[in-house]
Amino acid sequence: MSASRVVVGVDGSPLSMAAVSAAAQITSERGLPLHVLHAFAVDLPMLGFGELAKDSDVVSTHADRLVTQGVARAHAIDPSLTVTTAVRDGYASQALVDAARTAALVVVGAMGHGLFSRASVGAVAMQVVTHARCPVLVVGHEGGPPASEDAAVVVGVDGSKASLRALSAAFDEAVRRSAPLRVVHAWEPSSASDPTLSGDSTWSDYAADLERTLSSALSAQQASNPHVEVSYEVVTGEPVQTLLDHAADAGLLVVGSRGSGGFPGLHVGSTALRLMGRSPCPVLFTR
Repeated sequence: MSASRVVVGVDGSPLSMAAVSAAAQITSERGLPLHVLHAFAVDLPMLGFGELAKDSDVVSTHADRLVTQGVARAHAIDPSLTVTTAVRDGYASQALVDAARTAALVVVGAMGHGLFSRASVGAVAMQVVTHARCPVLVVGHEGGPPASEDAAVVVGVDGSKASLRALSAAFDEAVRRSAPLRVVHAWEPSSASDPTLSGDSTWSDYAADLERTLSSALSAQQASNPHVEVSYEVVTGEPVQTLLDHAADAGLLVVGSRGSGGFPGLHVGSTALRLMGRSPCPVLFTR
């Protein structure tokens, strides 16, 4: 990552605090500063990172308290972290997208405080994933038993350029975590002999061709890091559920923000929303 910092949005919700913890861990491991950001939209206050308040002093005091809580949470992870803060007027998603221009990573909770927070799960997160120029990590759970230190990194691939970039990013994450990498491709066949409706091709041929393509894409990284265990799996089934199943005991799920083919829904839309709201582990959307 060439950019200079990790940005995390806070609104006081449990998931935003979980996002701060995740962001602090990342910055601690990578030697980057952390930027804690809160935004408040005055005209529609409950759609920003904030709570309803008409008095500007109350709003300001509340915002300052939220970023202070964020800093405290980050320093609980690593007291030596360099942490900066900002309070922005305006919508949370726009504030985070603006901050992403100089960020290596943006971290957000899948759902926060807001008038429609439960009805429109991931509204801010979806906008950030759609428009941010850097990778976005979405944290969907407050806690629970932590994944083991060597929990696998799972990446969904479909052969698109975006998914190959996700594959490369997932390998880097596996290196950082000293974790195995599980590469998953899912396809819903149109017939019993589908893959993919071309001539005499069989599922075994299809899987072998895909593994060769993916191995070639990772060849340079694997040459430099031969200790990383990489496995490939081609699954006949619904792509999102397949990824969720593989993420059940994973430490991280990685997908491209755009996709095609076997993961047709992995452009930013309903499928990404389903992953954000249901993934048992954090989801990294790459660029």
